[in-house]
Amino acid sequence: MVLKEMVPDDNARHYAIQRLAKLLRHPDDLAYKADEVRRKLAQEKLLIDAQLNTDVRRQFDDVQEGLELMYATGGQISHVKTDMQQVDRLCTSAQSYLSNFDRIQSISIANRNFVRADEFYKQFSEFHHQYTHVQAMMADATANFAQGNFNLLRLHYFLYKLEDFRNRALGFAGVNDADAEQTLSQMFGGIDGLVLEFETFLWHVAEGMYELALRNRTNVIVQLLKVVEAEEAADRAQERETEGAGLARQKSSFNGSDKLSMASSAMSRGPRKERKLKGYKQKLLDLLHDFIEKRVSEFFKNDAKGLSEITEVTGFVIDELTFAADAVAPAFPTSYYMFDFFVNEYHQSVVKNTNELVSRELDGGEILMLLRWVREYGAAMRKELSIPKEQLKPALLEGREDTMAQEYLDIAVSKIREWVKNLMKTECETFAKREDAPSMGEDGLYVTGGSVYLFEIINQNIELVTEAQRAKLLCDLVAECNKVFQDTSKQWRDLLEAEKTKQIETPEIVAEGLVDYTMALANEQIRSVVQAETIRDETGDRLTRSHQERFKTELSQTMDIFMNVAEAATQTLANIVFSDLRPITSVLYTPEWYQEDLLQPVIETLKDYCQDFQDHLDKYLYKRLMQDLLSRFALSYIDAVAGKVKFHKGKTTEKLNLEIHRASKFFKEHVDPGTVSDTLNVVRILVSVIDSTPTMIFLEFFSVKKQYPDLPLALVEDILSKRDDLEKQQLKTILESLRQKSKGDTGSSLAKQRTLFSRLKNYPPLGTATSSKVGGFF
Repeated sequence: MVLKEMVPDDNARHYAIQRLAKLLRHPDDLAYKADEVRRKLAQEKLLIDAQLNTDVRRQFDDVQEGLELMYATGGQISHVKTDMQQVDRLCTSAQSYLSNFDRIQSISIANRNFVRADEFYKQFSEFHHQYTHVQAMMADATANFAQGNFNLLRLHYFLYKLEDFRNRALGFAGVNDADAEQTLSQMFGGIDGLVLEFETFLWHVAEGMYELALRNRTNVIVQLLKVVEAEEAADRAQERETEGAGLARQKSSFNGSDKLSMASSAMSRGPRKERKLKGYKQKLLDLLHDFIEKRVSEFFKNDAKGLSEITEVTGFVIDELTFAADAVAPAFPTSYYMFDFFVNEYHQSVVKNTNELVSRELDGGEILMLLRWVREYGAAMRKELSIPKEQLKPALLEGREDTMAQEYLDIAVSKIREWVKNLMKTECETFAKREDAPSMGEDGLYVTGGSVYLFEIINQNIELVTEAQRAKLLCDLVAECNKVFQDTSKQWRDLLEAEKTKQIETPEIVAEGLVDYTMALANEQIRSVVQAETIRDETGDRLTRSHQERFKTELSQTMDIFMNVAEAATQTLANIVFSDLRPITSVLYTPEWYQEDLLQPVIETLKDYCQDFQDHLDKYLYKRLMQDLLSRFALSYIDAVAGKVKFHKGKTTEKLNLEIHRASKFFKEHVDPGTVSDTLNVVRILVSVIDSTPTMIFLEFFSVKKQYPDLPLALVEDILSKRDDLEKQQLKTILESLRQKSKGDTGSSLAKQRTLFSRLKNYPPLGTATSSKVGGFF
């Protein structure tokens, strides 16, 4: 192992685990390879430690060498300073060796000035010809602009020479003669106009930079940039000259030879009027800024059409930057960093136009489209152009994504709540009035159609948010929808309770069809559960794992809400059925029950209802409802013990066994036979308690308690006290024995052992108040 294989500290643990996993692949490796692996790792550690020690020692040596060089440099600088001072003293003393040095120097300067004056005279004589030539070149370039038949470098070269000559001429004249300076200014006045005309032409060329690149005329762009660079160099030279002159003026005093030396230097350069700084580079960048801003604004206005086609902006910007990177930026000097400039300018323009769009009030769809585009924009820039997110500053929407997401959520939930409110108003009115029979689906089930309309708007919003790739917002939307569904669930359950109460207490004035509409409501809730499950499975799989769990949890809660309403509906159906059976269940174990066959009307009533349930109720709900009816049927026999009844040994048990057999035969046509046997077994326990001999009651009771720990002692006491074969003293002894043995039973010990006995109405579970009502289930 070498140093380049070393990993950062934060990954060291993970790297170590991976290496061990590769080295120890099988359990046996721990026994046979562990020592070998330990030796190998120890050797690698020694090698690494040696390399680290060598590198650290080398670093210390380098630092020591650097310190020594810094110390030696101080001494060398001191020696150079001393030598320079010596040179200055020698120069000063050398002047005293020549008695006429000042005169010799003056004659030399005069000679150079004569030569310069002669050159100036020749240039002055040719000025008019040069000026006319540049004017003609300017006119020719303007005329041939569309064809691109011009040479910017040549034009700028001659124009720059004219400017330079004018500045030198005005500098000479400005030394002693104001009249000469005025005359020359009038003579050179046309140059400023020519320079202005050239600059206008130059920026006109710059504005057509993209067009030139499309026509493969990058040579013209290069000429333009060379002109800009030449002017920038001239600006820098002028700044240095101005700075040097300022420093010279700051010197408080000079000796005579110093003044003469300075005069000689100035004369050698020639007087020159201070050149006005042009700043062509900044002007060019400002022009490109305005040009890009205009292009982006026009695209937003004409092609993006506001927010309706905002996603097209991404493709436009990528195409523009790709073109700029391939055809325009290579013509610029690398010091301009033009691709970064183009990226920044295009992005800034996009941000500006986007902010203008979002300054107005947006609807939910526009907000989602904007949020989706913002995410796609950054991803596309990174994927297509390798531009990191950090370079795109400021961020689109300037960090307001969360605020806008909340605005969308508020708008969407408000609309959903309003729409659901209107839907519920219509649905509840139809349910309460029941003027017509409920609609019937293709499968013969009653339906209301509400779930179709409900999930139409829910699906629209979920699909929009999913397309916008806002997983957190999607979870928040479902959570808010659940609050709306909770409200509708309460409305339905309250309405069911109210309509059931009217159906039971005042059936003569209540509207018909409650059973059919309740089945339709229950079926509709199941349809809602199915749609919610579909959304959970299909949409949830498209989310990232970090949001997938929460999304599925929220949708599972949605399913529970609808299922609660469906169960409330089936409970209502069961209540209605047993309200019709109440006249019979209320006389169980009475003389009327012993004398007549009351079970047949019960079975016939159940057959009528169950046929409708089987034809028009969802299969799952139908199965649940039949199990509930079976349980209620069995419980009605147990709760009836609390009435004014009498048990006759032999006669009661014979009739009960017959009715259990007949009921079992009926319910097995609709419910699993095993479930029927288990449920009706609670009635058989009643038979066994009634039929037990006094000596076997104790054993019988505790035998049953093992299977049904929540069997109420009060129920057994009631059964025994209403048996006609037990004497009072005998009964008292049996009851005291049972109570003494049952003292250890508490509500908390039986809380986790609930059976059907815990649902008894007249014999509530241990620890609750005993009901004083007597009779059947109702």
